[in-house]
Amino acid sequence: MDIATSSRPYFAMPSPTPEEKISLQASNTVYTYHCLCSHLLLATTTPLPALPQRHHSLDKAHIMPLPPPPAPSNRPNPRGAQSTPSDHYGLLLSTRIEKTAEIITSDDGFEKRYLQRCGRCSLVVGYQLDWQQFAVDRTGRREDYVFLLPGGFMTTSEMILGKQAAAAAANAAAAGGGLSSVSVTELKA
Repeated sequence: MDIATSSRPYFAMPSPTPEEKISLQASNTVYTYHCLCSHLLLATTTPLPALPQRHHSLDKAHIMPLPPPPAPSNRPNPRGAQSTPSDHYGLLLSTRIEKTAEIITSDDGFEKRYLQRCGRCSLVVGYQLDWQQFAVDRTGRREDYVFLLPGGFMTTSEMILGKQAAAAAANAAAAGGGLSSVSVTELKA
């Protein structure tokens, strides 16, 4: 069978429109978020606005539980224990964790934070706290939760619409329509 003739109908199909792409993404249960530079940073089964927020903090960060580190595959679970499924699962992707902590001071005291930065542009998008702040005998970075800063993320649909709006503005400027700029934060999906 000739591959050129068998694949011709597939390549003749029209590409989905951006609105169709967004509706296909909205039907999935995994929500993806990008940095303002469009780098993919977060995948979660819970939308970011649905996560709890810190109310006694100035940054009002979203609190996202992280999955436990994977168990070594060569050892079976003790006593046949199995992991229980959770309603939430979230992963940080392409972020860079600062090795040294920063001390943030406020009127209420201080926090020792390990900053999470975008892997591409180094924008601070979140942080993890130190175990010592929880009156525990442990030290170092707490790896079971991450605090995501509001304003540092955009959804995939916002990113797609932002690129389209920026391209349309660039085309209008190239056609002699004058200079204009579009901000991603001005778009509503």
